[in-house]
This record gives sequence, C-alpha cells and structure tokens, in this order.
Amino acid sequence: MDPQALLDSWKDYVAPSAPCTAADMDRRIARFGEIPASPRAFVDTYVKGHERVLYSVIGSGVTDDPNFKPKIAAAENFHVDYIIAPPGCGAALHWHDSEEVFVVQSGRWEFDWIDGASGDKHTVSLNPRDTISVPPFVHRAFRSLDGESGMLVSILGGKTPGRVMWHASLADRAKAVGAGFDANGMAHRIGE
Repeated sequence: MDPQALLDSWKDYVAPSAPCTAADMDRRIARFGEIPASPRAFVDTYVKGHERVLYSVIGSGVTDDPNFKPKIAAAENFHVDYIIAPPGCGAALHWHDSEEVFVVQSGRWEFDWIDGASGDKHTVSLNPRDTISVPPFVHRAFRSLDGESGMLVSILGGKTPGRVMWHASLADRAKAVGAGFDANGMAHRIGE
C-alpha cells in the first residue's frame, strides 16, 4: 500500500461526537443496586426448580410481568438482563424469535437445548466468561450449578422481542400449581 494513501485514509475515519449531556448519560447508567429485580418475571418461576431472580438492565426484553421495567429503557436492537438462581434452578425450556446470548459472569451454569430436527436434547456446562449464542426458535433452558454466587448475563436480540414460547413439558407442571396467563399474556397464579 502507498504510505501516503495510508496516512491520508484518516479523512474517512474521523467524525465529531453526537450530542450527549451528563443528564443524557445518567439515564443510561445502571448501578447494580438500582437495577429492578423480579423473582416472578416469567410463568415458570412458579414451578419448583425454576426459581430465579431476573434483573432488568437495559431494553424492554421479554417478561410475563407487566410491572417489570428495565433500569435503562433506551435500547436499539438488544436487551440485557442479569440472572441469579439457587443451585439447580433456572429457566424451563423456552424459545424466543430472536437470538439470545448468555455470558457466564460467575459460577458454573448448565445449558440444555433441543434439536428440532432430531428431537435430541443436548447439554453443555459453562464456566465464568464462557459464552453461548442460541439461535431463534430453538428451545433452551439453563440452570445454576453453584447458586447465589453465580451470575448469568442474557443478551436478547431484536428491537421488540416477541413473547416467550414454552416447551410443552412446562404446561402441565405450571397448571398443577395454578399458574397461567391472563388475556394480555401476563403470568399469574390462582390466588395471587
């Protein structure tokens, strides 16, 4: 490459910053102690073995709780949540219509998924800083192997992610504890 052309190329890669005041940026900061948390963000949390706390960090994400809002509302095409679960607990098999990336922050986590072509269920264990990217429409589940010391980050793609679709194996277990959905698709349990 021509040395002068290399140096001159900077004219195409320098640009001013967009406006962003301190107040603007303050609305885009999520300090852990201020992040909204819910132990009932999804219908499966009523079923033993799926207890967990979801921290809604950025973007609307998906939830079965109409009152659960993120700390940072502004998100363009992605949503971030933190998940903490007791040992052996986590999400039941479900899918989203967009990709979902999980990054293990601490602890050990196990992930299951179902191959829709063969029906085979697969499992992989991940350690801190390991990452898995699950394609859209693939049933996935996860569980903490270590409990409260473990934290998982979920990054869900899409500007407005659709509803969670659950595997049929959850329906009877959820019905047995009186859990279901209202007319708006929000999770409730009989008597609560």
